[in-house]
Amino acid sequence: MAPRIPRIPRIPLPGLPKPLSRVRATALARTRRAGVKLLTSAVDVPVVRPFAELGLRTFFDAIAGDWERIRKDPTYRAGFEEALHLLPRGFRPRRALDAACGTGLATSIVLGRWPGLNVVGTDIAPRMVEIARELVPDARFEVASVHHLPFEDGEFDLVTLLDGVLDIPELLRVLHRKGRLLIVYSVGGTTPVSRPVTKLAAEFAQHGAIAEPHTDGEAHALVVRHGR
Repeated sequence: MAPRIPRIPRIPLPGLPKPLSRVRATALARTRRAGVKLLTSAVDVPVVRPFAELGLRTFFDAIAGDWERIRKDPTYRAGFEEALHLLPRGFRPRRALDAACGTGLATSIVLGRWPGLNVVGTDIAPRMVEIARELVPDARFEVASVHHLPFEDGEFDLVTLLDGVLDIPELLRVLHRKGRLLIVYSVGGTTPVSRPVTKLAAEFAQHGAIAEPHTDGEAHALVVRHGR
């Protein structure tokens, strides 16, 4: 019988000083951004898309438990709430989609703006969807990739995306011809996903859409509608 190797007792270490904690948080945020940037770039290549999507699903499932803490910074909520005011005056959707919804922050804000609205949230990470269902019980959530949305053409008057991975043709496909697509990327914070909205506006134009970038608020936003 092999001799037992004694276990080395765990010695509790003191917490990091605040400056070092900030350095650590910044380093983690940069690592997240770098990893997601690599995966989102790979998603645009059809040959490797299944593998990149698997990587994104694994990544976001792994951090789902910390997502609410990561998103606790009020910058995220304030930026999206402000961006909603960029929609046309009197705009009132009947059915909305929150794509790449995470744990449902944007979904909850949309419901706060239009109580009783029929809202569906989708995310590629099952754990994110599970938490969203607990936090926002008045909405419906489904596990789905933004590259393969399980909805009919033109099904939604409003499509939102906050700090998420996007697919331009797919988002335009599910958007009603008179609807609006609102894309918001937070300025600052530790979110791992961000895209320059001015560049995105040009990409939407290549698909026949009209996109208005806004970069002077709490967040950078893009309001998109179908071309006439």
